[in-house]
Amino acid sequence: MLEGILPHAETNKSTAPTSAQNTLGKDDFMKLMIAQLSNQNPLNPMDGQEFSAQLAQFSALEQMTNVNTNIQKLIDSQQAATNSSMINMIGKQVDVQGNSVAHEAEQTHNLNYALTGHADTVTVDVYDALGQLVRTLSGTGGEGNNTALWDGLDQSGNAVNPGNYTFTVKAIDPSGNSVDSQTFTKGSVSEVLFEEDGTYAIVNGQKISSDSISRVSL
Repeated sequence: MLEGILPHAETNKSTAPTSAQNTLGKDDFMKLMIAQLSNQNPLNPMDGQEFSAQLAQFSALEQMTNVNTNIQKLIDSQQAATNSSMINMIGKQVDVQGNSVAHEAEQTHNLNYALTGHADTVTVDVYDALGQLVRTLSGTGGEGNNTALWDGLDQSGNAVNPGNYTFTVKAIDPSGNSVDSQTFTKGSVSEVLFEEDGTYAIVNGQKISSDSISRVSL
């Protein structure tokens, strides 16, 4: 479309917007089209079909710009709604998907998990930050939410050091088949962080994203 718009290269250089060299916006597009009409050869003017095609391109470009603007407004609106809902969680109890435990001295923990069916035996293993097994517990095996209590002691009855721990669940039904499980932790939301990559809740001293929270209660 732009080739041969102006009769002299010097005129073309001074007329074309600098921004058109990189990104052609709808304002730049309009300026170029006006320049084309102003400098066309009177003996060989642009025919109506070509002009209509350029108008169609301009219309399509403007529509794309409007779509991008509306999408950004939608994203901003959704982020504002997420921020508002996260603020309302402060002081409330939440269930967080995952198996991490932030342990402090003399602290006990409810290790929470959900089973898809009834289990005859449930084994809950607790690991330290290096992945070493520190304690094996027996858990309840009812279908749905269950809890195993960890008193903060290792297998020998000694208090473990403060730090981050994880736990896994192995459930077996009366027929000897494995029962699927999902681990989660409970805690109170103490504060909310607004960062460039998203909004986070602080639960049990850990930064949790909103999509990891599966339940909120008083």
